[in-house]
Order: sequence, then C-alpha cells, then structure tokens
Amino acid sequence: MSAFVCILDRSGASLDRREILQLAESLERYGGTLSSVCRGPVAIAVRHMGSATSRDRFGPVTDPKTGVVVALSGRFSFVEEKLVPASASSALDPFAHQDASFFAGTSGSFVAIAADPRRRWLSIVRDHLGDLKVYYYLDRRWLIAASEPAAILRHAAVADDLDESSAARFLGFRFSQTERSFFRDIKELPPAHRLTVTAGDSGAKRYWSFRLHRGAHKRSREQVHAEFRSHLRRSVADQMAELETCQVGLSLSGGLDSTTLAALVPPGVQVFSWYFDDLLECDERSNIEAVAEHLKRRVHWVNGDGLYPLCGDYVDRFVHENSPYLNAFAALKCRLYRVARANGCERIMVGDAGDALFSAKEYWLRDALAGGRPRALASLATTIRDALRGDRFARLALRRLLPMPGVREVIRGPRRLPWLTETANGLLPKAALSPILPDVRQRHRYDRIVGAKHTELESEERRLFAQCGVGRSNPFWYWPLLEMVINLPACWYYNDGRSKVLTREAMKGLLPERVLESGRVGLLGTFFLRGIESKRNELRESVFRHPRSDWQRYVNRSWLEPYLSASESIRFGHTILWRVISYELWYRRLIRSS
Repeated sequence: MSAFVCILDRSGASLDRREILQLAESLERYGGTLSSVCRGPVAIAVRHMGSATSRDRFGPVTDPKTGVVVALSGRFSFVEEKLVPASASSALDPFAHQDASFFAGTSGSFVAIAADPRRRWLSIVRDHLGDLKVYYYLDRRWLIAASEPAAILRHAAVADDLDESSAARFLGFRFSQTERSFFRDIKELPPAHRLTVTAGDSGAKRYWSFRLHRGAHKRSREQVHAEFRSHLRRSVADQMAELETCQVGLSLSGGLDSTTLAALVPPGVQVFSWYFDDLLECDERSNIEAVAEHLKRRVHWVNGDGLYPLCGDYVDRFVHENSPYLNAFAALKCRLYRVARANGCERIMVGDAGDALFSAKEYWLRDALAGGRPRALASLATTIRDALRGDRFARLALRRLLPMPGVREVIRGPRRLPWLTETANGLLPKAALSPILPDVRQRHRYDRIVGAKHTELESEERRLFAQCGVGRSNPFWYWPLLEMVINLPACWYYNDGRSKVLTREAMKGLLPERVLESGRVGLLGTFFLRGIESKRNELRESVFRHPRSDWQRYVNRSWLEPYLSASESIRFGHTILWRVISYELWYRRLIRSS
C-alpha cells in the first residue's frame, strides 16, 4: 500500500522542496516512510507502507545519465514470466523513455510516474482496472496529481468548490463511469490510461484494453473451471510476493468468495473471522467452521458485537475530506484488521471483488438465445415455474431478467429517480461506458460488473486498511480473471435463479458441499439497522432538522424520512439514507476545514 503526490511547474520555474512536502502532509495517515525528490520544475513524493521490497517499494529514482526521475506507487507483476526484468527499477526503463506499452503485459495495483525536469514533461500511468486512484489538477502553469484530492487541495492554485453533478450522482446511487471527482477543478484519470503533460501540451491515452475471445462459449466446462482456478491461484501468488506466508492474513466470512480463497491460499496463511453473540442472524460461524474443518485451518475469532455504524468516535475516525464515501462497517472491520496486524500480518486478503465478477447475470438469457441454445427457453420456463411455487432464487431471477437489459430504457426512456429532487435529477451526468472494452455490448456488461462502483468503494477500503497498519489484497481484482469471465456467456455463472454457478462448479471437491450450495449467509443488514436505530434521535436532530443541511437540495425529504425509523428488514431506502448521512457529515467537515 502506498500513496503519492507529484507536481510540474510548466513555466519552468524551480520548485521549493518544502512545497512537495506540504502537499504530502495529507498522506501521513498511510504511515510508513516518505520518499521525495525535487528537480527544477518537477517534484515527486511517494509514501510507502510496509516492508521494503523491490516490487512494491522504490523511488523516486533519478537516472544519473539522463536526469529522468521514475517512481512507483503500489506494486505490479508480469502476467508472463518471461517478461520479468532483473529489478523493478529496470522494469520502468522503457517508461522513462516515454514508452508505456510494456504495461500491457503487467498486472497489479500501481501508479507509475516518470518526469524529465530538463524537458519539462511528466507522465503518469494508472493500472489496468483502476484499483489505485489518480486525481489531477491541470491549468496553463500547473499539473498537480495525487492518489487523493486532499493532497491537491493543499496547493494555493486549486479551489475547493464542489462538483454538484458528482454529488447528485453519489446521492442518486448512480455508478456511471465519469472522470469527475467531487471537486470541480480536480479530475480523475481513467483506468488503463496514461496522462502526459509537457510545457505546451497535455493529453490522456489508453495503453491497454480487454481482448475479445471469439468462441469462448464453445469451450468445455472442465477447461473453463481449470482456467478459473489457475487465474485465482496466480493472483494469490502475486499478492503474496515478497512476504513470508505467516505475514499474510485472510478475512474469512461464510460466503462463497472468501471461502474460495481459503481453499486456494497456502496452509501458512492466517485466517481471521468475526462472530456475533448479540445478533445471531448476522453470524456465519456454521459455514466458517465447516470450511475450517474441511481445510484443517485454525481461525482467529474476533467479537463484532456493538461495533455498529456511528458508534463511539466513528465520525472523527472515518469521515475524511476526499469524498463522502463512508463505510458503514468500518469499526467492525477495523477491529479484525488490528487483530491481524497484532498477529504479524502485513497484508490481508479479502474476497470483496468476487461479487463483481458475476453481477452482470441479467445477460444469461440473452446470451443463451444468441448462441442458439434451445435449453434457454426451457430454463426460463423452469424459472417461471419455480417462482410460481415460491422459490426465492427464481423470483429474484425473474425480477432481474424481465425485461432484459436495455429494454426498459428503450420503452420508457431515461428514468427519473423518485428519491431525488428535480434539481438533482437535472444534475445527473450522462452515463458513459468504460473506455477499456472495444465492444459496446461488453462495455455494458463490464460497467454492470464493476464500473465506477467497485473502484470508488475499493479506494475507501484501502484507506481503512492503511489506518490499521496493513496492506489490502483482493485476488479477484485480477484482469486476466475478469477478462475471462467477461468473455463467457452469462449462463455459465448464473442459471435458474442460482448465482455464481461458475465458482460453485469450479470449487467442487475443494470446499464442503453445504458451503457450495448455500445462498447468501450472515447478511449484515440487521447489524446496520441496529446502528441506525441507536442513533435515530441524534440523526433526526443533526441531519434531518438541521436548517443548513445541504443534502435536502438533492434528496426528497418526504421520500427518505420514513427509513429513519429502522424496520425489520433492510431495504434500498436505507442505502440512500446512509448516503445522505455520509454526504452530510462529509460536507460539514469540508465547510469547517475551509
């Protein structure tokens, strides 16, 4: 885990080293050590967290012959072993000479920076899937880029005016791909793009995109299952590079994603799980214990009782100036991460991105029909029959499958969101498809799978890990694996109302049958509602009755307020309620700091 900030004065004036250190002060929350360099009009600072290794910690490094400065934030590996160079610094030699094409053969979470002070150019490359953030401010004189807006806002040239369309998008629960941040003057570099700025020119260019695999639906199930396991194993090995096995932990729940990782990681990886005695409906011990017994693994148990949203000093610990994203389960996760750190773990694996692989399941019927599969109609008939008999998986499938993606929009046109005000609906930015897929149909699928949704939430998770002194690792966030899944017909991983069919079949024999066949377990909805219930009066006074509440410009109060009274089951309105709470807490902190 690392964070960065860099600056280029396009006028050619020499920078004061104190200027880059001032911008880097906002990165102190990541701990570790700060490496910086200042050469004429260029300055770069990278804060490294964790043990020093050649792959995830170096730079800024200056070439004594050319004067080019190169730095790496994060870590990368090579998809093909034959491409592995002698050292990480030599791997960036082509990039230092303005050739970013070799990044197409890499994977990982990284931001690479190269600058030539004499020629006044600076170039930044963001990783393929956008796992690490790159924000930047650019005008005629300045380029200021960083891993978070807070660092950029420290410069006198940058105003902290809010971008209202981004606020509407956040409160509207819209995950369209945009290049906006929550600040009007700060943009975000798209994934798999390289930004190059010189004294007189600037531009962003894509260096990589997903490939289309023709005939992917013709492969045998055995081949697909073997490739799925192979990609995951390779990703796990990359995530563990340069660390002893005992220095890596796994956050294990009773769900299918983290249990899949438990079956693939080496025996020495430590396993951590939380449990609940107060809210037994949130507890997942039965599945976790079944997996632990099957794999012969010891579990470090962490008590999660009482760590509800907004408990204790929650607001002071987790509200920050970068964006309104606030993790409802931050206190709960912090306890587990700190326990893992106390047990010697420097990196923790999570299965959060497992859901992202399969969330385009609505396409299964259309894919099957397009492939000329007669079984598709029979499968649909079976789903309808099961739904009429009361099967909850079949009912869920029909709600999502009918009408198929795109049909509703064509018939009804763009749908206005009922919880937003007229002002907010008018501010919503137009949906933009991901730039890293050449085929329009697959772009829609990719955006439904990940899009901005996953990367925005990933950024907040990484900040949470940094506060606990550990690095974050998500093996499912691996582009060869995602590319494989995107190219498969959706009926491979969703059919007859059952989700994640690909994982269930690929992991047979490696996980207990009860885990492979289980549905959603240990949902934290009740845990979330308990936290809202405990703070209801306080929220009513501070958020809903406060005369200067900014959220009311965007969200209809009458639509939202009933959800403040916690119900027996969590609903979509509670998600909007949490967004309103997060936005208001963030907005007030921002106003106070300015």
